[in-house]
Parts: sequence; structure tokens; C-alpha cells
Amino acid sequence: MEKELQKIGHRIKLLRIENKISQKVLAKKLCISQTHLSNIENGRVGVTLLHLIKIKELFECPIEYFF
Repeated sequence: MEKELQKIGHRIKLLRIENKISQKVLAKKLCISQTHLSNIENGRVGVTLLHLIKIKELFECPIEYFF
């Protein structure tokens, strides 16, 4: 499970960087702290389905991208 969390977090980070959005900005759009987003991106905590849906909508990518 840990590897899956890291994979999902890494893909979120790649999307954020490719779209030139800071952690602070993305965290604000998700209504979470920057620290929490950092933990998600680094695979230390899981991302909720609701947050994943918001991220996919923000970056206009299919949800399958994260898996």
C-alpha cells in the first residue's frame, strides 16, 4: 500500500510542477494545509477520493492517471 501512496503522490506532484502551481496554491484550492499536501505528494499520507477528484478536475486529466 505504501508504494501505491507514493506513486499517487508523485503523480500529483508532477502535475502540479508541470502546470507551474505551487504547493501553497494547490493546497488552498483543495482546502488543506501546505504541509498536508506535501505529505500526500511524498506518500506519507493518503489522498481522499474527494481531493483526488478535485485534482483531476483542476488539471483536466483522467482519474486513471493516478493509478
